[in-house]
Amino acid sequence: MLTSNQDFQRADTMGTISAKYETEKDLTIVTVEGVISADDLLEWGNSYYEGQITSLILWDVTKADLSGLQSDKLRKIAEIMSRISEARRGGKTAFVYDNPLEFGIGRMFQAYSEMEDMPFQVQSFRSFHEARKWLGV
Repeated sequence: MLTSNQDFQRADTMGTISAKYETEKDLTIVTVEGVISADDLLEWGNSYYEGQITSLILWDVTKADLSGLQSDKLRKIAEIMSRISEARRGGKTAFVYDNPLEFGIGRMFQAYSEMEDMPFQVQSFRSFHEARKWLGV
């Protein structure tokens, strides 16, 4: 059952981040399209943690351009998300990429998440089937 949607678009970028909630699965599905900056991700994360929170998040990053994200910005995102995401302790976040560059960026974020002792698990995947299996949905 889909209960609500959350769309987010910054005027200064070409990308969008939108979320759909499947409350019966305790799942948020986040779709990212176009060029996305670190500021976009941080702003969306801050907004998310002020609203409906689920223990499971599935990020569809297959239509996103993350090429502008630098490692220092990824680490900063992991640091900030670690501080504000206590409500998701024990949860899981899966990212799905179909581009080798974005997959590499995702693995880097995964490593930073572990270094920052994120209160939930983060994994990168190349297929939705694998990501959903890991999430248990």
